[in-house]
Amino acid sequence: MSQLTRCEGVVLRSRRFMESSKISTIFTKNLGRLDLLARGARKPGSRFGAALEPGTEAEFIVYSREDSSLWTLSAIDILKSNQNLRENLPVFRTLAAVLNTTYALSPPGQANLGLYNLLLAVLNSMYHNTFWESLYSFYLWRAAVLSGYAPSLDRGCLLCGSHEKTGFSIAHGGFLCSQHLQGEVDIFKLNDKELHFLKQLKHSSASDIDSEFPSILIKLIKKYASYHLHLKSSLLASKGFK
Repeated sequence: MSQLTRCEGVVLRSRRFMESSKISTIFTKNLGRLDLLARGARKPGSRFGAALEPGTEAEFIVYSREDSSLWTLSAIDILKSNQNLRENLPVFRTLAAVLNTTYALSPPGQANLGLYNLLLAVLNSMYHNTFWESLYSFYLWRAAVLSGYAPSLDRGCLLCGSHEKTGFSIAHGGFLCSQHLQGEVDIFKLNDKELHFLKQLKHSSASDIDSEFPSILIKLIKKYASYHLHLKSSLLASKGFK
């Protein structure tokens, strides 16, 4: 028995299937990540056309069957094509990084409204932003917070409670004193300006990113995302955002 469903979402990726079809993965507002079979999508004049390009925001009509995890696409109404984001190489690289990370962070069928809204905000900000690696770093930092891994930036040493903040520990998600830093790896020593910058990200939106992040903070954020979100290093490696 099939069930017809209407949902809003963003295309994360698409690939060829058989001679004339596609399988597309979308991240939806209410249903999480879905794999869709788009029959005949590669045929000339297909009603799906370019609607299944990565980054497209659309309303989908899909149906599922009890014996399959693969949904079937029935109709699609484009809300925002985001074609301009695919036409410029540095922008497209950032788009691909954000979409691939969203894929990695969204288990099939599990809704995550916070991550969905963050994705839309970042896509929208790409139209007026030129600081691509900073924007991606912002996305990673906020995604970690949304996933329950908010760092502790206001406390002193997380292990003994002293006011000493010698270095930020990736594994502990906060600062340690000089005594408890011994034997720790992935430690970042931040000056007051860098710490203030990191704290400001808590209150920032994607549209507020208007400058390059300090290089030490980009490295810290990627390490933090890799450790706590279990993202592959190949995904976080610089892909030439500039």
